[in-house]
Amino acid sequence: MRLRVPGVPERLAAQAAAFVQGLRRLDLTKPPGVAETIDWAQALAALGSRELEPALVEATLGSVLKQHEDLQSVRDSALAGLLEEARAATG
Repeated sequence: MRLRVPGVPERLAAQAAAFVQGLRRLDLTKPPGVAETIDWAQALAALGSRELEPALVEATLGSVLKQHEDLQSVRDSALAGLLEEARAATG
């Protein structure tokens, strides 16, 4: 990811990758791929993020999940857990 999104902070890249891996484990209609992950990392970096923050993840989740049903499902039941996992992965 850092090769495709120059300047993305290392912590943010690791957390975003871990978060997307968590999304891929869910039963989604359209799991996010590499392109969505890169788009999301670019959006987060452009917003000045250095790590995943709940409000920013909520605001940008549509960059990584393209199906409304998937977006709603993650917001309703999995967002907090995925965010906690991703943040824990980087200590």
